[in-house]
Amino acid sequence: METQKIPLYKFRRFGEKISDTFAFVGDNFKTLLKFVTCAILPFALIGGLAGNGYINGLASIIQGSSAGDPSTESLIGTGVSYAGLLLVILLGYVALFAAVYGLMRVYADRENGLRGLTWKEFKPMFTHLVKRGLKLMLFIFVITILACVLLGGLIGLLGDENLMVLFFLIFYVLLLIIIMPLMLMTPIYLFEDDIKLFPALKKSFHLGFPTWGGIFAVLIVLELIVGVVSGLLSLPWLIALFAKIAFGIEEGATGFVGTFGFSLMFFVLTAYMLLVSFVCYGLVAVGMAYQYGHAAEKVDHVSGQPEEEKMELPVYGEENF
Repeated sequence: METQKIPLYKFRRFGEKISDTFAFVGDNFKTLLKFVTCAILPFALIGGLAGNGYINGLASIIQGSSAGDPSTESLIGTGVSYAGLLLVILLGYVALFAAVYGLMRVYADRENGLRGLTWKEFKPMFTHLVKRGLKLMLFIFVITILACVLLGGLIGLLGDENLMVLFFLIFYVLLLIIIMPLMLMTPIYLFEDDIKLFPALKKSFHLGFPTWGGIFAVLIVLELIVGVVSGLLSLPWLIALFAKIAFGIEEGATGFVGTFGFSLMFFVLTAYMLLVSFVCYGLVAVGMAYQYGHAAEKVDHVSGQPEEEKMELPVYGEENF
């Protein structure tokens, strides 16, 4: 017997998007936690190593600056560790979205949802979405580089400081307007196998601008919740970070923070902090999926949901939600 499921493509009020997000996570919490942890744990461990190296290098630079000039080796090592940490985080988010959206797709297709799902059964879907996620990440990276080059060229042509200030104000307003629809590009590309990158970009604006307010509201609420929860769970790492920087600068490698035991503890806590951050952000990924499903239904009527089942009279202020 097929269990009652939460449909992806459905016209939703703002409150329904939030409640469906928590309902899906609550109903499938153990499966989500298990599969998401398996998917991102390697990146959390590698990120723990890179983060440990970055903080060590940063402490060395601060210590060197107080004594004179920091060494070139410290600057290079810190830069390499930071670049490695950023790369690991980006790849971790690719794995996170592939796991979350893959599980949501399996949930919709299987008769019993995620009940009894094994990694062997899920692996083909996960691998498929990781490949698409990597393509999407490279696409966004190239578009970002081109935008930065264009922005730099425009700034160079302006010359006048007043014009530059005005240009930056206009740029940030336009960026805020554009960034919300772009949040739908990831669910569009990972849920729709037949769509390519540029059509996915075009569709994100097609669905995003009519529902701009909803994207903004869902993102703000879920980001706030995730920020508070992940911040509280990451307190041990924050305490260790403060101790490492404060006492490391004062005592150098001779104090407790320079011992192997503290370095090992800090690596474990850094990996734990990254794991917590990734897992908590899965809530935002689910919320954006339901926002995408709402936008697709509102704009394109993809599910054929009868009009009488939708919102008869829009609530004031929810027209673009």
